[in-house]
Amino acid sequence: MSKSKIFFYSCLFFILGIGIASYLSLPLWAAFAILVVGCGFLFFGWPARNASNLPANASIALQAGLACVAGGPHQKTFIVLGLAGIFLFLGMFRFEAGTPSRDENQISFYNGEERNFVGVVAAEPDTRDKGVKLKIMTLRVTTRRAESERLENPPPTLPLEKGESSDWREVCGNVLVNARLYPVFHYGDELEIKCKLQKPEPIEDFAYDKYLAKENIYSLCYWPEIKLLASGRGNKIVAGILFVKEKLVATVNRILPEPQAAFLGGLLYGAKRGIPEDLTEKFNITGTTHIIAISGYNITILAVLLLQITKGLGIGRKKSFWVALSGILFFVILTGAAASVVRAALMGSLVLFATHVGRISKITNALLFAAAAMLIFNPKILAFDVGFQLSFAATIGLVFLSPIFEKYFSKLPSVFGVKEIFTTTMSAIVLTLPLILYNFGRISFVAPLANILILPMIPLAMAVGSVAVLGGLIYFGLGQILAWFAWLVLSYIIKAVEFLAAIPWASGAAGKIHWIFLIIFYLLISWFIWWKSEENKKLNV
Repeated sequence: MSKSKIFFYSCLFFILGIGIASYLSLPLWAAFAILVVGCGFLFFGWPARNASNLPANASIALQAGLACVAGGPHQKTFIVLGLAGIFLFLGMFRFEAGTPSRDENQISFYNGEERNFVGVVAAEPDTRDKGVKLKIMTLRVTTRRAESERLENPPPTLPLEKGESSDWREVCGNVLVNARLYPVFHYGDELEIKCKLQKPEPIEDFAYDKYLAKENIYSLCYWPEIKLLASGRGNKIVAGILFVKEKLVATVNRILPEPQAAFLGGLLYGAKRGIPEDLTEKFNITGTTHIIAISGYNITILAVLLLQITKGLGIGRKKSFWVALSGILFFVILTGAAASVVRAALMGSLVLFATHVGRISKITNALLFAAAAMLIFNPKILAFDVGFQLSFAATIGLVFLSPIFEKYFSKLPSVFGVKEIFTTTMSAIVLTLPLILYNFGRISFVAPLANILILPMIPLAMAVGSVAVLGGLIYFGLGQILAWFAWLVLSYIIKAVEFLAAIPWASGAAGKIHWIFLIIFYLLISWFIWWKSEENKKLNV
């Protein structure tokens, strides 16, 4: 078996192992049994393992068994089963290792109790209409119920020495604090917080607890007393990026009216909170939410269009690749380099890699490696992050289905990129629709038309919007003049969405599908992609 195949199966079974652990609670002995069986299969199936490699005192039965397997028709099967056992175990182990133990060193241990704790704002504050959500990386917690005067005696900001301030215990873990709008806190602020810690619970059909688990948040806190202890405790690079982003947000809000300002914010740096709820719902109805949600699909469309523009300007294929890759990097910085954006950018970069390399085997391994690498850092996103699922599915569609669909829709006009936009849109829709039905039970019938009308304008909107913002940073009057062009493009997109959303049959509630149908669909689509790939190989021979 080739190294490429071994790598493919290793990544695939590692991902499956995380998936199994996400939905099933297997006992420890069962996981180790899978590992032992896998090691046994690999021992018998590995090419270097044959009778000649055994010591002279090895049993005749063992020598005969290895002689039959080594080089035989079942050798590949033994290796695959061996890799399955080992990497399924590693995937399950990684998921379990990512789940915090319930002990006094975890802040979630104190759920249900009123406590004082000290922590650092670990992400950009999420400001809403009625409050702000702060992700707090905890450092210390009181070891007994906090007295009312605790906030008057803040804890030491240096690490505690043994035997010092025994009222405080060093802890780890994150808390999502729902605080009032004022006073304003920033990334990197060290705070002392007094509140009743609560365990996240599902909200109706929304698995809110699992949604927070992917961010390693297992405790909630509502309307607490907060005292600022220090500032600048966060990562300096992240703080710098967020500072630049704040300047961009302020400039956009100054040079553009609403809802165009909020929409441009969604395009440039993923700020969806300012977009009116009714407009957000219209994006949902028309199947164009990906435009304002930072996803692998969104970034991929941007990258592909950048490639087309640079090639149209006469720039070579290799240089176009690096220009598009630089555009993705710039986009990540604009959005504040959040983990979800970095994952989406990685997906988009892989599609660029696919178009640059062109070999299916390399593309497949690159996709699986990217997914496995992201799951090593955060195994919970596989089952608990719908955005990751949709992003990965759309990327697979763009890489594998888009070339197939191009042949079926070869008669479509290429002017203004209509054919390419239609095939990429349909590829993404086919792969993401089952997940959308499984999670939301909703389908958009105008999505293909909406994307054809809107997607060609997105790069233009981002380009003129970026120029207007840069002009506004230099001189406010210049920014206002340039923003007029951005307003025209943004208004066209918004009006197109509103027009299509007003169609009575624009979308419908199809009902959530069972997970069995989800698996059946993806097995069928995998078979279809494999079948077309084999068909192309025969035609090329």
